[in-house]
Amino acid sequence: MTTERLDPPSEAGDNRRQQVTEILNNWSNEDQSQRAWVVSVMYDQLRRNAVAHLRNESLSELQPTALVHEAYDRIISVSRMNLNSRSHFLGLAGKIMRDVLVDQARRARAQKRGHGLQTVFTDVYADNGLPVVDIVEMDELLSELAEMDPGYVALFEARAFAGMTVEEAATYLEISPSTVKRRWKVVLAWLNDRMG
Repeated sequence: MTTERLDPPSEAGDNRRQQVTEILNNWSNEDQSQRAWVVSVMYDQLRRNAVAHLRNESLSELQPTALVHEAYDRIISVSRMNLNSRSHFLGLAGKIMRDVLVDQARRARAQKRGHGLQTVFTDVYADNGLPVVDIVEMDELLSELAEMDPGYVALFEARAFAGMTVEEAATYLEISPSTVKRRWKVVLAWLNDRMG
């Protein structure tokens, strides 16, 4: 999945990127209007991720716009952290989207007695031929994986929930792109085996 770039190289685009970076770096001291502006700049990427998550979902009323708006409300309320980059922002957004989807799936499962929200995540996940999964089942598997190595879960959230490229995930996780590729293969193989 290719990710949206803020602007083509230009003085205006460079200025906007610089403003986003400054707000991210000072997130905990920014007011909600500044945080909201950053989310609006990143909206297209967040919506593409939401569409991918909900592509095959049929058991819920949740729509991509509603997922983004729920994530938006949660993102701008996070005040006790600073974000170092666009990748860190997308990582936070991916984690929050996971939480929103899991909450929705649990509600749907409770209402429909066992039927949960299903998703294919972003194209990064779907492009690997992995099946559509019940989001609650996936959350349980990710919790199990986190007990073995939380770094694998952070990578999965970055790629499958936030839709990050290999390079963006490497920046976010502060590891090399080759390590991202290698660890991604391990995560996918582990999940495929567990869902087998």
